[in-house]
Amino acid sequence: MINILIVDDERVERTALIQIIEQGIENIKIVGEAENGRRAIQLAKKLQPDLILMDIQMPEADGLTAIKEISKRYPAIQYVIVSAYDTFEYARQALRLGVKDYLLKPSRIETIIETVQSVIKRIRLEKNERDMVEQEELKIQKLVDCYHEGNRAALETEKNILYQLQQGNVEAVQNLIMSFIDYCSDFGKSISETQQRLLKFVLLISQVLNEIGVEIETPFFSLQATNYQQLKKETQIVLEKILYSLTSMNNKISPNIFQTLKKFIIENSHKDLNLDIAAAHVKLSPYYVSKLFKEQSGTNFIDFLTECRIKNAMRMLGDPNKSLKEITFEVGFHDPSYFSRVFKRSQGISPTEYRSRWFANHQKVQ
Repeated sequence: MINILIVDDERVERTALIQIIEQGIENIKIVGEAENGRRAIQLAKKLQPDLILMDIQMPEADGLTAIKEISKRYPAIQYVIVSAYDTFEYARQALRLGVKDYLLKPSRIETIIETVQSVIKRIRLEKNERDMVEQEELKIQKLVDCYHEGNRAALETEKNILYQLQQGNVEAVQNLIMSFIDYCSDFGKSISETQQRLLKFVLLISQVLNEIGVEIETPFFSLQATNYQQLKKETQIVLEKILYSLTSMNNKISPNIFQTLKKFIIENSHKDLNLDIAAAHVKLSPYYVSKLFKEQSGTNFIDFLTECRIKNAMRMLGDPNKSLKEITFEVGFHDPSYFSRVFKRSQGISPTEYRSRWFANHQKVQ
């Protein structure tokens, strides 16, 4: 059913259009009529018709103004301009508003019916297209919902795997995956479905290890298991091969590695030092160096490096022969303004104020 609104300031014209359309076109409903543009805007909001037959010259907002306002809220509504004014300017404005159909008063009954039927046909086509799109979107949403609901355990396992990998806990990773296999077996998941999920786990582990600097060979998952017992054995073999590299790296890290790292940073803080350079010095990945800092000192690499540079700057500020600019570059900064901001953030006063206080205190001592 196509809902139609008739808008014309002349009652006779509205009545005639209603009779012609109701008698000449099937499966339509005249849902309302308005005598001016303002009323048309109100009824469009209330009734939300599919089609509006709109006069142009009317009091209290003309037809083109009404179309413009209605289209802002309801862009799907179609229009047929009905006017006694056959002017280029009206036609041009109507085209700008997206109106494609124009009836000139007076029009023959056949012309009115033909024009309205043409617009109705277009409306139905567009409705069908929108319905198809909505149906496809609903199907996709249902699939997504089913995926998330059916694989909640898998997603939770992925999250836990990532966490345990970051902690370097190899045994926990293996236990998580073995528990997931048991879960799938208990709930009757197919072998092939479980294998596909396990393959994703293995690829995820490989990707994470590569990103943190652990060199591993590309894992091979044969996917030949025909039952869950075989699948567990096959998965265990693959995991042991992959996670062996992580275990090896953990074993290489000596208890004194953090002290070695700190010593290197302290001695080289005046240089263009970064996380990659520091990591290379102790033969670890940047990820592991960052992890070490958080675990051992509760801070990060950049904060520790900055702290070293500020300490050196405080020492140099006691030398009256060194300018602030010289100190900036000698401690490892590249911009005096930035150095001053960092210093003040660290010490609560500017380098200049610190220097003044330092000299004042030492003069008192002398």
